[in-house]
Amino acid sequence: MEGTGNRSGQIPENQDGNNTLEIFTLGRFQVCLGQRSLFDDAGRSQKLGDLLMYLITNRGKHIPPEAILETIWPDQDYSDPRNVLKNMIYRLKQGFEQMQIPGARSLISYSYGGYSWNINGPYRLDADVFENLCQEARNMVRIDPFQAANKYREALSLYHGHYLPECQQSPWVLSRRHHYRRLFVRSASDLFAIQKEHHLFSQLAEDAERALAIEDFDENINLYYMEALLEEGKTSQARAHYEYITALYYYENGSKPSPAMQRVYKLIKAQGEKKALDFNDLRQILIERDKSKGALLCEPDAFRLLCRLERRRSERNNHPVQLGMLSFNSSASPKDFSVQHNTAMECLRDVLLGHLRRSDMVSPWNESQFAVLLPGLTHQQAEKLLQRILAVFTESCPGEEVNLRSSVHSFFHKT
Repeated sequence: MEGTGNRSGQIPENQDGNNTLEIFTLGRFQVCLGQRSLFDDAGRSQKLGDLLMYLITNRGKHIPPEAILETIWPDQDYSDPRNVLKNMIYRLKQGFEQMQIPGARSLISYSYGGYSWNINGPYRLDADVFENLCQEARNMVRIDPFQAANKYREALSLYHGHYLPECQQSPWVLSRRHHYRRLFVRSASDLFAIQKEHHLFSQLAEDAERALAIEDFDENINLYYMEALLEEGKTSQARAHYEYITALYYYENGSKPSPAMQRVYKLIKAQGEKKALDFNDLRQILIERDKSKGALLCEPDAFRLLCRLERRRSERNNHPVQLGMLSFNSSASPKDFSVQHNTAMECLRDVLLGHLRRSDMVSPWNESQFAVLLPGLTHQQAEKLLQRILAVFTESCPGEEVNLRSSVHSFFHKT
């Protein structure tokens, strides 16, 4: 089993006071002994933290100093890499000793020409405990599914987020991060399968909702969640989640609902049709308010409908409809632009939603354009507003090698 070391199945209460080092890597990086944290000291550099995260990630391996420095800081040259790393290791051990950790100097050792994190040292690592609990749960599924479910829930409670988010851009952490992420998704699905088989739908919905707060893109978890809501009779909540997740898939990946998602939607629709509409339903629709403070974000189909409704209103008021378009173009290669424009589109979306009025409507029309409906403005006012959006975007997203241009079209009702 990858990276387990000699960890026990769970993190028990310390029997010898607070003399065991606790290392947290799932969702945040923290090294603690009781109430003391290794990196509370403002004088301890970020480089020491990066080095410690690297050694823990590669625990049990003996890595030469040159390889460590080249991997963590590939853009820096060192005339004497061995001495540089030796000094950094000394400072880390000094920090451990200041925390009064028993056997502090044995946590990092030098042998076989390289440095290594001691997997048998006096510490507990949340990632190891998480992995052991998942394995224990998997081993007892057929023997005692309820005990297995308890083990899975205990394991999932340790997973507060992806492995070492502080190293988001570091290639050396990706393999281990993907390993724990896959283990989290698989263990969550195994837990939900047990709960579904034994009709524990209330618990399933609660656990799935907690899992989605971390891994909201996994289709299997979303399916279990919506099925549990339907079994609990929460049809409107299931429908709202379906609309949210399918819109998210479409916006982020351009993907339409899968056959499995479509089957769930049919169940939602069928269950919703069983309930007769009454006055209370109508009243709830009328009093519900959009809690967002900015413009309304909607898909192209909904945007078309809103444009038609706005045009009808303009016919009665004899005012033009102002329709804006913001478009990206780039001189970069198509491959480079595909990365750049995704970031730029996300930035522009945030700018539009944060700086337009609540009465305005925004739609991501395609991969490089946003359409904007601006009710109640003159053509000049609409142009000035979009120019201000361009200025805010340029200030908010500096360095993007993309050009953004805007245009406004006025549509009059012809009598």
